[in-house]
This record gives sequence, structure tokens and C-alpha cells, in this order.
Amino acid sequence: MRATINFQESDQVKWFIGSVSKTHSIYKMLQEFSTIVHVLGELRRLRSHDRWNANQLLEYQEQSFAALRQFAYKNSPFYQKFHKGLEKASLKDLPVLTKSMIMDNFNDFVTDRTLRLEEVRAHVAAGSKGRFKNKYEVVATSGSTGTPAIFLFNEQEWTTVIASFARAREWAGLKLNLTRRSKMAVVSSTNERNVSARVGKTADTPFIPTLRLDATESIANIVAKLNHWKPEALVAYASMAYFLANEQEKGELDIHPRFIFTASEVLTSKMREVIENVWGKVVFDEYVSTETATIAAEDKLHHGMHVFEDLLIIENVDQDNNSVQLGTYGSKILVTTLFSRTQPLIRYEISDNIRFAVDKVSCGLSYARIDAVQGRQEDMLIMPGLKVAEVKVHPNVFHDVMDVIPNKGWQIIQAKNYLHVLLMDTKEKINHNEVKDRIVEALEKQDVKIPKIEVQKVEQIPKEKSGKSPLIKAYKAAH
Repeated sequence: MRATINFQESDQVKWFIGSVSKTHSIYKMLQEFSTIVHVLGELRRLRSHDRWNANQLLEYQEQSFAALRQFAYKNSPFYQKFHKGLEKASLKDLPVLTKSMIMDNFNDFVTDRTLRLEEVRAHVAAGSKGRFKNKYEVVATSGSTGTPAIFLFNEQEWTTVIASFARAREWAGLKLNLTRRSKMAVVSSTNERNVSARVGKTADTPFIPTLRLDATESIANIVAKLNHWKPEALVAYASMAYFLANEQEKGELDIHPRFIFTASEVLTSKMREVIENVWGKVVFDEYVSTETATIAAEDKLHHGMHVFEDLLIIENVDQDNNSVQLGTYGSKILVTTLFSRTQPLIRYEISDNIRFAVDKVSCGLSYARIDAVQGRQEDMLIMPGLKVAEVKVHPNVFHDVMDVIPNKGWQIIQAKNYLHVLLMDTKEKINHNEVKDRIVEALEKQDVKIPKIEVQKVEQIPKEKSGKSPLIKAYKAAH
């Protein structure tokens, strides 16, 4: 006869569970404290750079770039071939690196020779839970090109990533303070494959209690949770901050953040005007990329976004990779990440159009400033609902599906009665029915009426006159 234990009445079991829970909590707290200490140390290092003059900054960039190249040439077979014969060439004479190149040559590109794409992909497909091999933070992105890619960060790199976000907050006037708790709410993605979700999770500590909300939730749910939380700082996609400002104006939302940080989407002048009319001049824009972490951030005097030139070298170039003048929009930027080692990025192409400011400002930061960005173009799809007339479907609903499917590019176009999915194939065969099923599953969670879905293989994703290829295009009825 098998013995049984009454788990509700056993004092021994209660003691055991309590001990394990307490031990786990202490261990987690120690981990969080250790992370904060390391981030504070990196912040202190970065802060010491903020008063450098142009010559000091240039010297630091040259030394850091030389170290980056030396490491890449020693440990990456890809760079040994890609830069063959150019080891002493100046930065502007090196070839341009693209996302497709990284993914097509992943096993030779990474500097850790034990990393294999199929294993990393399996980790991403499983939700990127925990660190890969207990060593690497892993995130996936399609960015502004629609080409899914995977990026890994070791512990030191991830500390710098977190510190770059904290630095952006600090420039706005919100400093990390171990003696004062500052409640934050992040409305972006809670998908572990997304860098904003990973950063938000890391930031959620007893020192910075953070409410993490998924932008794909209904506005009503988000509003209710924010009303209960009452954050001092709100971090959100630009479009989400705009929607929430409208809810505050209607009286549905009742929060009074001292800081609002927008990122991941272009903050238009109209969006800023609406948000500031509701909450005042508390909006601070950030220019962020999954691959590079924070590229630039707005200072507390709202002088535009200062580039993190001690972490990155940014080249604003035309379509032929020639530098453009200050005050002029480029066709793309080429980014060299001075802190990256696992996946060294040298002249990495990001297809955003930015404009560097011409005028000088007196805020004390000597870094170059970006005064305008024309980045990712995506639409919020409005679809017939099952419980309500219309449902707003956030782009992340589609990113969560498409960014983990091996492909060279994608685009979703909403027609009147169906969704048209364009896919650029890779060597790996893509099952179009599986793609369709995944989209259906994602839309069912949004309580929308499922439209007809067509998946089509294409050689190239069509571009608009601007040269951009919006990843998600909403249906616009003819007038």
C-alpha cells in the first residue's frame, strides 16, 4: 500500500516550501543587487565621458575601434575573409555589413566558436527563456528591413546595454538611486525575444519596481493597470504614449508621470504635441536599435538626441555609402559598435533616415545630436472584432510570428477582406500553411474575425517612393 502525504497539513512540507521560497527570494535579490551594482559601475564609467572634448572623444573612438578590429580579426572567420587585405584601411574604406550577411554566415561571424545558429534558433523558438548556455542574452529582430536576425550579448555587453538605457533616463533627469524607489511602467513587448522586454525584465528590481505591459493588450486593460500602478516614469512605444495621452484627455486614464520615454517608433511632432498638452514637457525621445542598444537620447533641456559616441560610431550616408552633410537626411546609417565582441558590428547598415543637427547647444554634452529620424514605418491594423465592432491590432502581434520564421524579409498588407503576406525565402523551406496557421493563432488571441490570409513567396519586398519597405500596411479605403 502506497503511503500518502497531506500537503495541506504537513508541517514538514510547509517548512520545506517556506525555506526553499525564502532561499530562492534571497538568491534572486542577490542576483538583482549584483546586476544593479555592475550597471552602476558601467554608468559611472560612461558618465566620466560626458565632459570630454572633441579630441578626447576622437582618440577614445580610434583606440576602441582598433581593439574591436583586432578582436574580430582574431576570432571571427567571417571578418578574416570580409576584411582581407583591408586590415589597415580606414573605417570609411571598409565594406558595409548587412543583416542578411550576418545570418547567412552566422557560425563564422560569431566570435565564440561553439555557437551554432540552429541551437540559438531553437532557444529563440522556445521563447528565449533564460540565458543561452547560461552565458548569453539572446534577442531577435527584423528592425526596419523585415529581415529577421538574432543577436547575442555576453554578460559584459549586456551590462553596457542596460547601462545605455539607464544613461538615457539619467540624461533626462531620472537617476538610478538605491535609496529611493522609483515606480516605472513599460508598455512595449513582453515577448522574451524582444530587447525591450529583456531590458524591462532586468530593470524590474526592488529599487526600480516595474510594471511590464504588452502593447498588444487592449487599451482598456492597459489603462486599468496603469491607473492602479501610478508610475512615476512611463516607457512606451511612441504610438502607445500617444494613445494613452488621448485616454488621459478623455478621463479614462489618471496617471501623472514625471518622465515619459518614447522609443522604437518615430515620435512625430503631432504625437509630441498631444502628449505634452496632456502631461507637460515630460517627453524624452530615444533612438534605439536591438543590435546596438541605445543609439541616442534626448537631454533634459530637449535639445534633440545626443549620440552615444563613446559606445558607437555613426556614419550618416547616402545610398552609395558616402557621408552626407550636417542638416541633411541620409539614406541610411552605418553603425560600428565599439563595445560588441560576441557579434562585432563594423559599418552595420540600418535603413533609417536621420539628420544630424547643425547648431551647437549649451547643455554640456559635446556629443553629436540627431534632430530628426525617419525610421520604421508600420501601421496599427483595425480589424472587425468578435466582441466589439473594431479591434486595433498592434504590429507586435505580427512580429512575434514573423521574426522567428527563417526568411530574408517579410511584409503584411491588409486588403479590404484579407491579409496578404509576402515572404522572401531562404535556403530553408518555409511551409506557407504553417505561417498562415501561426498568424491565425495570434489573431485569435486578439478576438478578431479571422480574414482570408494569402501567403506569397517573392524575390524582393516592394519599396515605396521613399525607398522604405513598411513591414505592416493597413488597408486604406479609396475616397
